[in-house]
Amino acid sequence: MNRVIGHLDLDYFYAQVEEVQNPSLRGRPIVVCVFSGRTEESGVVSTANYVARELGIKSGMPITLAKKKLGKDGSLIPMRREKYDAISDRIMQIAREGVDVLEQSGIDEAFFEITGRSGGDYSNANSIARGLKEKILGSERLTCSIGIASNKVVAKIASDFKKPNGLTIVTPDETKRFLKPLRVEELYGVGPKTARALKGIGVETIGQLADQKPESLERLFGRKLAFYLHEAANGIDEQPVTGGRETTQLSRIITLKKNTRDPEEIFSQLSPAIDDLHSRLLAERRSFRTVSAIAILSDLSTRTKSMTLDGPTTDLQILRIQARALMRELATSSEKDLRRAGVRVAELVGAADQSSMTEYLE
Repeated sequence: MNRVIGHLDLDYFYAQVEEVQNPSLRGRPIVVCVFSGRTEESGVVSTANYVARELGIKSGMPITLAKKKLGKDGSLIPMRREKYDAISDRIMQIAREGVDVLEQSGIDEAFFEITGRSGGDYSNANSIARGLKEKILGSERLTCSIGIASNKVVAKIASDFKKPNGLTIVTPDETKRFLKPLRVEELYGVGPKTARALKGIGVETIGQLADQKPESLERLFGRKLAFYLHEAANGIDEQPVTGGRETTQLSRIITLKKNTRDPEEIFSQLSPAIDDLHSRLLAERRSFRTVSAIAILSDLSTRTKSMTLDGPTTDLQILRIQARALMRELATSSEKDLRRAGVRVAELVGAADQSSMTEYLE
């Protein structure tokens, strides 16, 4: 029986929720932001709808820059994480009830298996996926994009193929033909550094990558990454869909030299810990998607603020900008001085000790 794996991705999730709850925003550039509280415009972009993305607005961008790109018709909206979490939970429950196994990989995405329900038949899988999209739209008025394939690697690429509100079915017989013309950057986990190295040997498409000998890739990338690249480019991936959600996280917490609510002083002392955390991520070949600032107050109570990006990254600048904005928000809103301060990254991918499609990546 053919294995049937899906990837569900809620389209521009945070911004789409805001459009649904305020229909007058539809068709206009919408930017969901984490405001630091220092000034009316200080903070960073969490996500944006497609109209805003066409203007060059990206996650992690300072709000001041995003505002310049938006123009008069755009809207800057504060992130409402509790609202998004609640909606995500309802959607994932809808999905869970309609598939064999659901593996949530983020607030707005999940892998699922429907081999049993579809009987390994991709026509049945098409019907199941369409039904799932209709249920989510009917319940929450939100669109999603779904990719169906024989494994996780191809399903994830397929879910991005016709966004927003797309459905792409890639049967086992169509896999290589589907992958062949795509840019190597479309392959999950191939970042700028790997793409540049591949282009250096004349490889720009997944099809060209699939034709490379594993030995030549190993000389460039080492055994693990070379193995992943060769297998993935050929549409091979045996990793299972496992129930549950990735909860792995890393954090660094420091004790301040003196209790304070001065955000600049706090961030100055926290900065080396952020650099150390970033070095740990690189050493373990992990990317992060969620950043949290942690404040332990003088009475030993704990406060946290978090934000989630559109996708995983290893960018130190994004980590520093987000941590700074979140810590400023915590410090300026606190009635007590901070005794300790920290930063946490979560929704990690690429862990070397986990069986996942990213275990071989840089």
